[in-house]
Order: sequence, then structure tokens, then C-alpha cells
Amino acid sequence: MNAYRHLTILGIIAVAALVFAVETAQDTKFADNHGVVPSIIVTAARAIADGELSISTVRPLLRLVTALFLHGDIEHLLLNMVFLWAFGYLTSQLLGQWRALVLFVVCGVCGNIAQIWLDPESPIPIIGASGAVCGFEGIYFGLALRWQLPWPDVWPIAHPIPPLQLGAFALVGFLADVYFLANQARQIAFAAHAGGFLSGLAFAALVTTLYPEHADYRRSRTKR
Repeated sequence: MNAYRHLTILGIIAVAALVFAVETAQDTKFADNHGVVPSIIVTAARAIADGELSISTVRPLLRLVTALFLHGDIEHLLLNMVFLWAFGYLTSQLLGQWRALVLFVVCGVCGNIAQIWLDPESPIPIIGASGAVCGFEGIYFGLALRWQLPWPDVWPIAHPIPPLQLGAFALVGFLADVYFLANQARQIAFAAHAGGFLSGLAFAALVTTLYPEHADYRRSRTKR
């Protein structure tokens, strides 16, 4: 396993860990200023829709990305980073590390938008890479359904297993995760998980339609 071919995934993990370390060292939280506050995002989007295009109206939308690198506590961070490494690595291996970086952002943003759609007036910040991580799970599940993939061999998986088995694990884990979070009394952004997974699944459906075999996708990359 050559981790140097997956520097974008390692970079995401490093940035998230660094941000958490700074918060801990300074005994502060960046969520209020950099997390996704639905009411702020909705206000900014409405202003832009009304033609008020300026730095002050666009800047709040950056929270859709910055929130992906913020985490509430060490458990939140570690859980996200373990699954991010596993499924992010596999996405990077199959599609390329720079595409994996783009998909991290796209799936994470889609997850945040799904949570905003569910509760647009909420003043509570949404933070965490969970939507993006679920997006990687959705991508791998979708690719495993359509492509003949190599058996995944990545930490923390103890040994290579059939791709469909890992894809099924990702699906069942996602469904259990959303069900558990949706039934919690606390304010947990379960819609962000669902939005991320579904956006990843949609991307997988698109790429496997354009390239019916993984070999077709690899050849398209080598021709460029």
C-alpha cells in the first residue's frame, strides 16, 4: 500500500487534525465563525438570488467547505478520520487522488446542503466530515455494484475481502448510522450523512454509466 499515491487523503486528515489541535491548544471553538449555520447560509443564498453579489454575501458560503474540517471532540475526529482513510483511500485508488479530493468537497457540501434543507432556520452550526465520509462510502458501494474491482486491502481492514462485501458493509453501516442519529434527542446532522452518501452514490452511477468497466475509466485517464 503506497500512501504517497494518496497524499490528498492524508492532507485532509492532517488539516482536520491540525485544526482540532489548534482549537484544543487555544481552548476555543471555530464552529460559530466557520461552521455551517443554516440560517446564515440561507440568508446569504437569498441575497445572492436577489442580485446582491459581493464578497460579504458570498463569504458565508465558504462555511460549507470549512465546516468539513471542524470536529466537536476527539471521538468525533477519530471516527471520521478512520473511515475517511479507508474509503477515501479506496476512492483515490480507483478514481485518482485529485478526483478524490474534489469528491470529498462535493459530497461534504451536498451533505451540508441536505441538512440545511431539512432545517433552514436552525442557528446551530453543522460541523464535521461525516457527509464527505458517507460520500466516499456511497461512491465505493456504487462502484462495487457496477465494476469488477480488486479486493480492497487497506487499514483498518485486517485482510483483503470481496468488494461487494465491503460495499454492503458501507451501506448497512450508513443505514444504521442514519437511523440511530435520526432517533437521537440531541441535535445531530443526520441529513448531512444521508446527503453525502446519496451524492456519492449518484456520482458512482454517473461514472459507471460513462465507463461500464473500470478498465475503460483507466484507459480514459492514460489518454490525457
